[in-house]
Amino acid sequence: MNDITSRLPLSVFLITKNCGEWLDAVLTAVRGVAEIIVVDSGSTDDTLTIARQHGARIITQPFLGYGQQKQVALDACTQPWVLNLDGDEVLDDTLRTAMFDLVRADDPAVIGGEVKFRDWFIGVPANKRTRAITRVRLWRRGAGRFLAEQIVHESVQLDAGRVVRLPGWVEHYGVESVGLRVDKINRYSSLRAELDANRGKSPSALKLFLIFPLRFWRNYLLRRAFLDGRRGLIQSMASAYYAFLIEAKKFEAAERARLKLESSSQSPQSSQGGL
Repeated sequence: MNDITSRLPLSVFLITKNCGEWLDAVLTAVRGVAEIIVVDSGSTDDTLTIARQHGARIITQPFLGYGQQKQVALDACTQPWVLNLDGDEVLDDTLRTAMFDLVRADDPAVIGGEVKFRDWFIGVPANKRTRAITRVRLWRRGAGRFLAEQIVHESVQLDAGRVVRLPGWVEHYGVESVGLRVDKINRYSSLRAELDANRGKSPSALKLFLIFPLRFWRNYLLRRAFLDGRRGLIQSMASAYYAFLIEAKKFEAAERARLKLESSSQSPQSSQGGL
């Protein structure tokens, strides 16, 4: 397996910053691939040491937003197939086997593979009977791209073609504790509010009032988070709070801009006099 020609013709690419807690497990789960690309935006832990131990090619890149950062990593890939993972996402054995089989088969009718995600929270994975989030993370290189304006919640934009649903799970550890969840909520809500503002989406008083209960019940009942007991309750409340914060931050930005404009219009104007 040391010979590059015997390895799976797949590039695994990640963007990282201080992912040392999970990165060894992430990269161990994809051992045997031809290429690993890591684009790092300033890790101060052992992320880069672990990446080097797994033979990754490391690119240092100040953070550009999630869409652009992932496109930098994608552009560096050289293999016929590409797999995007985050530094806190580990393939289980079933999914790894299914992905590798799909790449080996190289069916010309198939352009990509869609995978299911399962969050770990306070030491326990989500119940498999909850409604899982699914995303395309495996595709033919050249058939997908990320958009620069996707500063958060980025997803690959694929050409037309058949995408197959793969069995197994991506085990997601990045929101494993309440503290991690809260930090991510604050960071991502700011980015999402900025993205909405850039798209011309104004704050809505009705949405500010309704978004919390609607998002909570969607997750707790429709996505069946109640199956996870108190963990599911906390996760559903956190998801609702995230949605609420986006609207609150959009309102704050609009109000500050309005107050600044009013202050500017009410400020004394310079006068000119003459003899």
